[in-house]
Amino acid sequence: MRHALKGLFPFLLVVCFWQPVSAQSRDDDGPPMDRPAIGVSGGFISNTHSATFSHLPGIPSCCAGYDGGDGTGIGFGAAARFVIDDAWSLHLLLRYADFSATLTSEENIGPVLTSRGPEEATVEHRLASTTAAIDFRPTIGFRPIAGLPLTLFTGPHLAYLISNDVTQTEELLTPADITFDDLQRTRNKYDGALPEAASLYAGFAAGIRYGIMLGDRWSLWPEVSMRLAATSLSSGVDWMAHGAEGSVAVMYHIPKPPPPPPPPPPPPPPAISTGVQVFAKAADGTLREDARVIVERLTRGELFPLLPYVFFPQESAALNETHMHRLQTAETQSFDETALPNSTLGIYAELLNVVGSRMVKHPGSKITLTGCNNATGAERSNRELSRLRAEAVRDYLVSVWHIDPKRISVTARNLPKEAPSVDAIEGQEEARRVEISSDTYAVLAPVRWQSVEQSVSTPTIVLRPEVTAEAGIRHWSIGVTQGATSYASYDGSDMPEAVEWQLDTTRLPEAGRNVDVVLRIEDRVGQTSTARVALPFETETRTTEVVEQRGNRRIDRFSLILFDFKSSAIGNENQKILDIVREAITPQSHVTIYGFADRTGSTEINKKLALERCESVRSALGPSIRNIDVQMEAVGSDRLLFDNDLPEGRNYCRTVQIVVETGLK
Repeated sequence: MRHALKGLFPFLLVVCFWQPVSAQSRDDDGPPMDRPAIGVSGGFISNTHSATFSHLPGIPSCCAGYDGGDGTGIGFGAAARFVIDDAWSLHLLLRYADFSATLTSEENIGPVLTSRGPEEATVEHRLASTTAAIDFRPTIGFRPIAGLPLTLFTGPHLAYLISNDVTQTEELLTPADITFDDLQRTRNKYDGALPEAASLYAGFAAGIRYGIMLGDRWSLWPEVSMRLAATSLSSGVDWMAHGAEGSVAVMYHIPKPPPPPPPPPPPPPPAISTGVQVFAKAADGTLREDARVIVERLTRGELFPLLPYVFFPQESAALNETHMHRLQTAETQSFDETALPNSTLGIYAELLNVVGSRMVKHPGSKITLTGCNNATGAERSNRELSRLRAEAVRDYLVSVWHIDPKRISVTARNLPKEAPSVDAIEGQEEARRVEISSDTYAVLAPVRWQSVEQSVSTPTIVLRPEVTAEAGIRHWSIGVTQGATSYASYDGSDMPEAVEWQLDTTRLPEAGRNVDVVLRIEDRVGQTSTARVALPFETETRTTEVVEQRGNRRIDRFSLILFDFKSSAIGNENQKILDIVREAITPQSHVTIYGFADRTGSTEINKKLALERCESVRSALGPSIRNIDVQMEAVGSDRLLFDNDLPEGRNYCRTVQIVVETGLK
């Protein structure tokens, strides 16, 4: 192999440093060298076989051992080349290849008797292989120097052996005048298929090739390579067919097909144009260009007290078994207590969400959760159950509302400090609870409910298209948007007519920003035209706070104070609530205080308790009702405000309602 490579290197050096100018030529579809190419390849093969055996299976031989041999052959076939990028390429070769070689081994077989006396005898053992293959060689090439078509490549050999025969002889070399016992100078002859011959061949190739462009379509690719066998020619012996090769490929670079001729110029298109006018339509049907809209907002408001208790079922600390409405974390972002239902018990169901929302808004606030039990059955002296109830409330605020646990204190006791007798079912229901208290008034302040009703003075905007289309209209559309928000859309076929945009008072555009009116048309030959109008949308808002009015008197109603069971004492937390009532009282006001109670207890006791609650409120209002006509009515439990089958309903019945009637000037 070494001698074969020495003969190929001078040729390779000459080729590598001769690069015709044509290699740099270009045509309209890029450098020729970068285009896919196909062609033929042919060359010389110097085979070097390695062997480590003494004889072939089943073939008589006296050889002490073979260690290798060499031979020559040719290879020719079809080639293809594909460029991957500036540095890498793929080269495919399918060919006929001759891997034949001859293995010889000389051996001294000892002295023999001749006419001249005893002499040393020498024999030559010879194995001549006839090995031919259909060889497929895919190789990956790497170009180490940019701009120079010198490629280093490597890849496998995969071959089918169409011929794998062998000829064996053992011939006397010296002395020249002796023979074997059969009077012949050769013995152990064999000519036929290689015993246990392989039909497939696998090897590995590495080498170098160089590309020379011959004009814009053809190139010449001389290369040298080495081949290392990975499989033996026979499964019975170790006989590897290696080699060195030198070849030249002539390649044709496939050009891209020429582009189609340009189409003839189209005839001039039919005329098309569009515009749109915007008018405000008054109540009497007249149109005006001023699209100013007057919006009247009627606001209604009411305050609802928060009952800071969470009631649990018997022997349960599961929050999902209470009447509390629970949210997912993602829903807390859109929670708005002003949008809660106009219902006392409906707002109570949102107690934990109101507390969580307010603690987020007041990061310095803290709360205390006191868990209680009703001291009956399995709950008797079960402070662990009381603690679990408080912890269930805490865990909801921490996990859903992300309240810092350090801001929440948890305590546990048996019966609540203030609770009905647990001898009755109602008392047992109210005692198994968690009480919420806070160092910040805003956390448990009443919920302010508010609703807004809107009306507009100009509810209709007229959009009048102005269109010219010689080919006729296939489709048209009008869109009314402000930013990414769509407020109206219309479409149709044939010639568009004026459309009316009816303003939705629950979903009005933002005042002070333009409303975009876009008219798009398509004619019957596919032409399109677009017209845009930036409509200044201005509103004049008139807000009216709606209160109850009877004749020439204004009526303000307050149901704000909740009392403990059998109690008429107004706690400190209720003093701020009374400030709201004081603001509504004027010297022209008449105040009526209604006292209520739940169904627990007799009617007489409840009326007495309700009257005491009225008196506590009158006393707490103090100077604000001095010289004011104040009446008290103890309703007691004669009229239940809420469902008394629920512990929260009974608690909300322990209240007073304050009605302030004020004369209007």
